[in-house]
Amino acid sequence: MHQIQWQDRFNIGVDAIDEAHRKLFSIVQKIMELYVEQHKNKFACVEGIKYFKSYALKHFTEEEAYMREIGYSGYLAHKRAHDRMRRETLPALERELYSTNFSAEAVQQFIGVCTGWLTGHIMIEDRAITGKIVSELTLPAPDDELSLIRAVILCPLQEILGIPIQYLGHFSAQDTISDAQYYELTYLDQWGSKLQFILIIGEQPLIQAAGLMFGIELNAINEITRFAVQEIAQSLIHRAAACFGEEPNAYRLVEDHFLKAAECSQEFREHPPQYSLLFSAEQTCFVLCINQVPAA
Repeated sequence: MHQIQWQDRFNIGVDAIDEAHRKLFSIVQKIMELYVEQHKNKFACVEGIKYFKSYALKHFTEEEAYMREIGYSGYLAHKRAHDRMRRETLPALERELYSTNFSAEAVQQFIGVCTGWLTGHIMIEDRAITGKIVSELTLPAPDDELSLIRAVILCPLQEILGIPIQYLGHFSAQDTISDAQYYELTYLDQWGSKLQFILIIGEQPLIQAAGLMFGIELNAINEITRFAVQEIAQSLIHRAAACFGEEPNAYRLVEDHFLKAAECSQEFREHPPQYSLLFSAEQTCFVLCINQVPAA
């Protein structure tokens, strides 16, 4: 990932907020240029990360004041998202940076998580402030599966990618995806129940989708991109949890990795997913499998 590009579609229409978002993107980009690409000394990276944190916290305070001023109905949920970043995500990233003496992987994680968080948060939460997307979703009836899929998965993904996505129906083990990659995310709640997601997508479409998210041209999925995609997945899960009345922090990520085809087949046999959903986007198909595994 050579550049983290600001995209006009990130604008929400409030000058002060849009300017702050552009600034945050530029800070992350500068950190990457100094440490990842130019291999400058650690001091430059430390100062950049401190600046990102202080500027982000200042921006959250100002954005929250704006939401209160206009009487935004989604204020409390939005503030909770800021609080997770303030109190959990940024402190955890800082601990990892200092405990590893600012290792390359820890810096890549910081860049990836912050980029993914900014992208998902702006497109899903911030654009709702000015009505560009619906902030409060009314969950359809449980038997209205298509509306559920549209509310929880389809609409947020379309916002993040900026392209139309169509739900094609259910995916079966007999169906095939050309040159498929299998990416699994496993979340755990406090009672030991698992929530598993498996994304099945061709290698090139996966690279193209990641590039669309960040407005760049990618040749491969690297560590920064992986952390960013992981963070965006977390944003989508928080939104889905809110739809179903779950506490947004009910699930925490415990594992993510790419599976081999044989491992995915075994996973399907042992734990057939409750949902295997087939989508298309710009002449490319991909599958999202979702499975909730009760605690043993």
